[in-house]
Formats: sequence, C-alpha cells, structure tokens
Amino acid sequence: MRSSSNINRSLLSRLKNMSGWNISLSVLTALLFIFIFSFALPFSSVSQDPQWLAGEQLALNGRDDIPACALCHGRQGEGNAKLASPRLAGLHPGYIKKQLKDYARDPLRTRAVVEPIARDYVKTPRTYGDLTVFTPGTRYDPKMNKLAKMLSAEDRHNLAIYYSKLAFVASPKAYDFETLERGEDLALRGKPEYGLPSCDSCHGPGGQGFGEIFPPLAGQPVTYIIAQINKWQTGKRDNDHLALMRNIADQLTDGDKVNVAAYYDNLSYSINSE
Repeated sequence: MRSSSNINRSLLSRLKNMSGWNISLSVLTALLFIFIFSFALPFSSVSQDPQWLAGEQLALNGRDDIPACALCHGRQGEGNAKLASPRLAGLHPGYIKKQLKDYARDPLRTRAVVEPIARDYVKTPRTYGDLTVFTPGTRYDPKMNKLAKMLSAEDRHNLAIYYSKLAFVASPKAYDFETLERGEDLALRGKPEYGLPSCDSCHGPGGQGFGEIFPPLAGQPVTYIIAQINKWQTGKRDNDHLALMRNIADQLTDGDKVNVAAYYDNLSYSINSE
C-alpha cells in the first residue's frame, strides 16, 4: 500500500501539470462572462431604470383614477386603428412629453370660427376675434384632455422614457396601386405647384421621423393620420412648430388624406429597443 506522503506528492505533481490548463480555462470563462454581460447590459439597464419602471407601471396598469395607456394604445404601444389611437412605441421622448403637456392645456378663447376644409384647393375660410395672445400649443381630444391633466410632470417624463424605449415593427398593408401611387407622390414630391413641400422633407425618409419635432408617420394607423389632418384643418389641434402643419393641412383634400395615410401604412417600419 502506498503511503499518504507518496499520494500527496502524486496529487501535487498532477496539479502542477494541470495548472496551465486551469489558468487558461479561467481566462476563457472570464472573457465569456464579459462578452455576455456586455450584450445584456443595455437591456438590463433599461429594465432597472426607475423612470422606465414607473412609466411601465403607469402605461400597463394605470393608477387610481388614471386608466392604463395600454387600453387605447396597445400593450406594446403599437396603437389602435379602430380607436384612431397613435402608436407610441419608439417615439422621441421629447415629442411625447410635449404632446401630453399640450393636451393638458386649456384652449384659448379666441372666438375663432373655422370651417372644415373644402374638397378643392381653396383654403379654409376663417374669422377671428381679438388675437392678442399666441397659443403655446393645444390639442383637443375629450379623453386625452381629461387624462393629461391628471398626469404630473414626473408622470409625463416617465411615460416618455418608457415608450421611447419600446421596440416596434410594422407590416405593410395592402392597398390599390392608384392609392399608393398618389400617396407616394405627396410623400416624396408634395405639391410644388401650390408651394406644398413633401411629407418626407420634414418627417424624414420613409416617414420615419426626425428628432422631437417631427414624429414618424410610417407605422401610424391610417385612421389616426386622417383624424389629425382633420384637426389641423378645423383648429382642434394647434401645437405645430412654426405653424407648419396648419398651413400644409389646409392644402390637403379628402383624397390626399386617404392616399398619403395609406402610403405610410403600406411601408415596412421597425425600430429596436435601446
């Protein structure tokens, strides 16, 4: 029988022979851990952000008398065509905060009377009272006006952070060729003969949005785009940058609205979560 000292020396010899392999294995394990962690960090940091978590809680579950945003805008912020509710996923946080703030404002009493846009290219007639105060931006919607006033500045910020980080994918919808062709002409060319710029010149190539002032049009429900143009025309929405949309909307006919909305609904559009 071998003595214990001989056994110990044998084990020590084996450990010395394997030490190089063990060190290499440790290094590989450490490198693998760093590689995996580097990819997981952006996702874990978002999910652990207290502002993001607070926004998620409010968006999905609501609070007290505030209903969940998901009831109208979808669980993933994808929007709802039947309700003409916009998609919020992936929008610029600055844009979301401004819209919520504008919804919470009380409309100014200007005594303005605005008739719906005609079907031809004649601009909508308007008559005004005394306009001594310029509107800081208002949006009219019975549901959103009430809800926005219940949100604090912190709530608006948290919701903006949450929705801006959500991924979004839109699939092309089928429309007839003539509708898409006319919509594409408006989106890419506009109406230069009437001084109307293309939609993409502000809203970015493919209508994917540009910064916090110009939101994406691709991926927005057709019903929402048409409803917003109608509100620009009738004065129920008055929070555009430098009055750009008010002037543009006045030159769009009923057919224009349908065509350009269908064009953007026909585009593929996707954004990744951050």
